[in-house]
Parts: sequence; C-alpha cells; structure tokens
Amino acid sequence: MKQILTILLVILFSTGTSCFAQEVIVPLNHYPPWRIINNRQISGINIELTDALLQKINLKATYVVRPWKRAQWMMKKGTADLMSGLLNHNERKEYMEFLEPPYKTESSKAFYILKGSTTKITCYEDLYRYRIGVTLGTKFFPKFDHDAELKKDMGKDASNNFQKLEAGRIDTFILTETVGDYLIHKLGYQDKVKKADYVYSKPLAVYFAVSKKSPLAERVPELNTVLKKMVESGEMKKTIDRFLTNLN
Repeated sequence: MKQILTILLVILFSTGTSCFAQEVIVPLNHYPPWRIINNRQISGINIELTDALLQKINLKATYVVRPWKRAQWMMKKGTADLMSGLLNHNERKEYMEFLEPPYKTESSKAFYILKGSTTKITCYEDLYRYRIGVTLGTKFFPKFDHDAELKKDMGKDASNNFQKLEAGRIDTFILTETVGDYLIHKLGYQDKVKKADYVYSKPLAVYFAVSKKSPLAERVPELNTVLKKMVESGEMKKTIDRFLTNLN
C-alpha cells in the first residue's frame, strides 16, 4: 500500500499540470474598456482574453491592481507572470517574452483637446506647439514615444489627464482611441472635450508577454500554439468586437 501511494505521489508531482488550475499573477491598471476596475471588480476586454487563453492550458489568472509602470517593474523582477496590452519595444524585450502572434494588429491613438480652445492638431507637426499629457509607463507609437522634442507631461493614469486638460495644465493628451472615447462619456466630458483631427491609425501590433523570470516562461511555446489558434479562428476578434459594439 505504501509503495502504491509513493508511485501516485511521484506521478502527481512529475506531471506538468495537475487537475488543479495553477495561478498566474497578472498586474493591471484601469484602462477601460480594455481593463476596467470598479470597486475592486475587475472586467474588460483584456480580462476576458487573458482568462480564455490561460484556461485552455489549465491555468488561472490572479489579477493585482498596480500602476502601469509598477506592473512592468513586477515583470522585470519576476514577481508577476503575464501582461496584456503591450507594444513590443526593445527595452521590454530585455525582461519579457512576447507571445506570438499579436492578438490585435490595430490600435489607433488619438489626441484630445478642450472644446472651444485655440488648440488645433491636424498633423503630427502641430504637436510641437503644445504640452501633451502622457500616461506614465505607456507606449503609444514609435515616432511619438522616441520624440525628445515634444513637450510631454507625465500623468499617473488616463483619467487624470482629463482633469489636467480642464485645469489648463496641458493643452492636449494622447490615449488609445477606444479608451479616450469611452472615458469621455464615462467621466461626463462630452460637452468639454473632443478629439483632435489628427489620429494615428497605422497598423500597430498589441501583445501578451511573459516575464522571463517567471516559471510560466517555460510554457511560452505552448501559449504561442494556443494563442495562434485563438487568433486564426477569430475567437480573439469576436471578443473584442462584442465589447466595442456594446459600448456604442
């Protein structure tokens, strides 16, 4: 009997996955409609996508709310396992393994201004004249991210930039277009804030990534296989489209 028990324990602990879903630490911030935090309730597009991806390989996400910059620091230190909503930048590749393929290939970036103001942004070059609100730790598109000539004002989160714009501390701010349009209505700025004419809408890949210091890094090939099937089957796009359609 003792020998049988020993054999069963060896089998259990030597198996890559058990009958219990393993937990994966996923840090996130409030970035609706992609990541929504409301009275400790977490929801949004990226939450559904992350849950669907992990469940297919018997894993379970444990979400922790952190500022976006802090979330990336956790990935660097290995105290977090997985993030979504990331652009693939070289500095991030030093400590993150980006899953392939990207789950989204379009991510328009818009600039928001006060209605009735003299601020006018019809092309990229107009940006040099203004103070631009930027969310700390967020990447938008390569030219903008690396342009040291722009006057960027770092803010703690997306919602904070609406307040700074209204107070006259910045002239405009940049956000992912779906996020900005959502927050205008959610925060009640329909009569105060509008989208500038210039919108960056070139193809822009958005990824999941795993911390290179996480045990989950050993399962990147498996995650890539599952993710590829989800993208090619249209499962990812259906989830995204369902959320965005319901917002209109």
